[in-house]
Amino acid sequence: MTGAPWLVVSNWQIPGFDEVLSPTVLGEVRAYASGRAPVTEGSGMTFAVEAAGTSLNVAADRVRVTTSASNTTPVYFAEDAATGRFIVGTDLPTTAAAYASLTGTPAALRDEIGVQEGPLSAVVGVERLEHLVELELRRESGAWQCTRTRQAELPEPPVKFREALLAGQAQVQALRDAIAEALSTAPDVGVLVSGGVDSGLVAALVAETGAPTTAYTIGTEWGDEFDHAAEAAQAVGLDLRATTLGADDVVEALPATVRAFGHGEPQTIAIGVALAAFCRGGYAVERLLLTGYGSDLLNSGMATTDEIGGDIGAKVREAVHRTRYSSEFTAALGDQGGHRLTHPYWHAGVLETALATDPAVKTYRGREKGHLRFAARELLPEDVAWRPKTAIHHGNGLGANLDRLVDQHTGTPGGTGLVYRALLASQIATASQNPLALMTGREAYDRAVAQVARASSQHITQ
Repeated sequence: MTGAPWLVVSNWQIPGFDEVLSPTVLGEVRAYASGRAPVTEGSGMTFAVEAAGTSLNVAADRVRVTTSASNTTPVYFAEDAATGRFIVGTDLPTTAAAYASLTGTPAALRDEIGVQEGPLSAVVGVERLEHLVELELRRESGAWQCTRTRQAELPEPPVKFREALLAGQAQVQALRDAIAEALSTAPDVGVLVSGGVDSGLVAALVAETGAPTTAYTIGTEWGDEFDHAAEAAQAVGLDLRATTLGADDVVEALPATVRAFGHGEPQTIAIGVALAAFCRGGYAVERLLLTGYGSDLLNSGMATTDEIGGDIGAKVREAVHRTRYSSEFTAALGDQGGHRLTHPYWHAGVLETALATDPAVKTYRGREKGHLRFAARELLPEDVAWRPKTAIHHGNGLGANLDRLVDQHTGTPGGTGLVYRALLASQIATASQNPLALMTGREAYDRAVAQVARASSQHITQ
């Protein structure tokens, strides 16, 4: 199995796949599942892709894909109109490899492989399904027909919370409910704490349940927030374990992060790679891991205190929409190490509460997330509740140093995007040879670095 679970469904035998992975066959439909277990329903099967509602239903004469409003975990689709053959998959390299095998045409990356806020993926001919889509492939009169329905956008909830304290308290209660739901299926839990209000609130709300809990904090050789995390954990009565990731740990996790996200947008990769490295490294013993990630998106649109002027509501809506295509909330980062990585701020109830809050109170007292900070004083010390915001990839030093590290390895200024592109290309090529091929993260990274360095050297000599 190649790290995180994946699924590829087709109406045709895929050369190279049958040799290494026995598919489940229903009529002409073949489901190749590496680590994904379906729920059998009568003569069909349903694969849950995302807890929020994205799923694939497979039967002998039909494949139906439904994507959720949050669309945090991608589903890819490709079809050959000339033959009626199709591919549906949950992992870009294996989906692209299957499509290339099906059409006899090598997979090609687009010029732009960053976050595409729409139906394009990083691979030419492969679509990333948009949010709120139902795609149905049905065999009728001896041929496969494709139809899709785009559900109406969910209406924005009416503004219910216009007073700062009440708005903050409502979000805290929604968080409490989200955490209780997550804990209902887990005997113990790990909480990732940075020392700020967002993760501090999650830690406090978990601690009040009495569930066996360990607090973890992640730093790198370039930076950490260990002192602030220790203060927050101690305040809520949790033991704290600090992990310092080295450059090798980060490098080892980069290929899996690019693969899980399905794109090569450097800032988003910098956010996700620390979580991926932590989950892959076996630092936490608990299967369920909770984070404080997402609050900045919901409550300030990523604006800092110096940037809170203007339309905060528009910034929030834009930030939320982008996450439907950035994959930054995908559970695949935790799957790498057998963890159920969960972001309570991205629970439907918390999202709804935040979007039903008057944007004006989100800057209460002239601070971003002011309403949440005001309510957090009931659970956290003042210093923690009102601590200045630090982006996750800046607090651990990756925001400033990951690009520098990659540039040092390639000898090419601005080489990060080129390495991520090479990682996607090499993972597709490997999946084309063997979709279950095992390759260490370091091996994949070194290949990508060598390719970029070689190309740069050839360009210089020309």
